[in-house]
Amino acid sequence: MNAILDIIVPVFGTVAVGWVIGRVKLLTPEGLRGLTNVTFYALFPALLFRSMSKVRVEALSFDVLVLFFGTALILYFPLMMLGRAMGMRLGDRAVFALASTFSNGVGIGIPFISYAFGEAGLVPLLMIISVNSLILLTLSSFLMEIGLQGGARTGLLRKLGGAALTMLKHPVIPPIFAGLIWSETTAMVPGLATPVVIDRVLQALATAAAPCGLIMAGASLAHVGVKEHWQPATITSAVKLVVLPLIVWTAGRYLFTLDPMWLTVATLNAALPAGANVYLVAQLYRTGVGLATNAVVISTGASIFTLSAALLLLGVQAR
Repeated sequence: MNAILDIIVPVFGTVAVGWVIGRVKLLTPEGLRGLTNVTFYALFPALLFRSMSKVRVEALSFDVLVLFFGTALILYFPLMMLGRAMGMRLGDRAVFALASTFSNGVGIGIPFISYAFGEAGLVPLLMIISVNSLILLTLSSFLMEIGLQGGARTGLLRKLGGAALTMLKHPVIPPIFAGLIWSETTAMVPGLATPVVIDRVLQALATAAAPCGLIMAGASLAHVGVKEHWQPATITSAVKLVVLPLIVWTAGRYLFTLDPMWLTVATLNAALPAGANVYLVAQLYRTGVGLATNAVVISTGASIFTLSAALLLLGVQAR
């Protein structure tokens, strides 16, 4: 129960504040875009770089990537077939599968894991985040592109490569690798370290990242609202919040030898609501927008209860 009070209430309480700010128009859609840019291009990069600059590569366990994305992809393709059985077009099926497997690891995940485990918990989470967009968003974008072209594959491999390059340029990914490179560099060069003044600036920006990210998430929900296609969105939310974390935990518990905290972080990341990028990609391709919108809204609201249950079942205690 302490975990719910100490982790769930601060996280979703701040999301609720953002929702109210969005509803009463204190934060307009234009203002939200500005807050989003500041958060993604200044605050989160500072947090990610500062966290990963304290981590050595040999301390990383790449099994967590095999576990999470192996599970996500194993689930992704049956969901594509289910979408086909439900009469969806290819692009809509990609949105359906993406909404069921793509977590809001940045806006909600980083604050959530920080409150639960501190910087130690961010290491496995950031490893997952660094590959999340590259694999799931690139795959889904590729399928949506095929759907828009009616199945024609001319030039699609080039577009797939371009999509992957775009994901690598995402403002969240470079600071993760930059932090790791800086960590290895400082370990090899005696006396080399981040200057105190620069570190204090990074720390100030990093401190603001979590609350701004949660307010951004809440305000986004206020502006997005609920659209059509709520039935398939309810299915994707159930898969995202219940099925995916159960499969991740089961595979991690019995097929891998992950550190218990890493397994817990991977499971909780799987239990996070669908990420806002699902909605953004759907908007970009004008495919499955209603489904994506409702998936984000419904899964975010329901995750208050499912994440509370996950914390209790996993025995997580707030630090």
